[in-house]
Amino acid sequence: DRETTSGGGGGGGGGAVYGGFQGRGGGGGTSVFVGNLAYDTSLQDLKDHMRKAGNVDQANIFQREDGRSKGCGIVRYQCPQEASLAIRELQNTMLTGRPIFVREDREQGSHHHGGGVGVGGGGGGGHSRVATGCQIWVGNLSSDTSWRELKDHFRQCGDVRRAEVMEGPDGQSRGFGTVRFYRQRDAANAIQRFNGVELQGRVLEVKIDVKA
Repeated sequence: DRETTSGGGGGGGGGAVYGGFQGRGGGGGTSVFVGNLAYDTSLQDLKDHMRKAGNVDQANIFQREDGRSKGCGIVRYQCPQEASLAIRELQNTMLTGRPIFVREDREQGSHHHGGGVGVGGGGGGGHSRVATGCQIWVGNLSSDTSWRELKDHFRQCGDVRRAEVMEGPDGQSRGFGTVRFYRQRDAANAIQRFNGVELQGRVLEVKIDVKA
């Protein structure tokens, strides 16, 4: 995976891979996650829109390996107050024809997008027990959907602990996977929001994973 990265001013150095937000203080609540971006939203479009809440230090749009946007990104402000204002004031505002989703970036400083590929893949929370109702089953996935893209998509509903796309013996996707949240309410929100919604050309089936 790649990120399109842009600094917001003097010294905001060049392109970065995951982890680019670890520089210059790495955290302190200055970053926000922005979801539901239109695929044709440019980095400049994102920066210009998010500047309504304050000075943008850096902006990233996550991209697939083929260079297409994943429809989400990260914006880092110069101070936590500006990030808080962006969450309050820019939530559900229109950007290139779509209402965007803005929330705290709960993974700031660690944008490696932890998760797992295949059954038992690693990521974030390991295999420790989680509360019932925190894990969802996602069906009818495109064969092109990776665990990173699945995680990025569902991060719009809350903090994702782990995401997996199940694979067959040949390494090909079996067309379904699981997403584990830290909180039950986020899992419930994901079902309500994304069941029957299209991802990469396929209408998703999303429900509680009764086997979790």
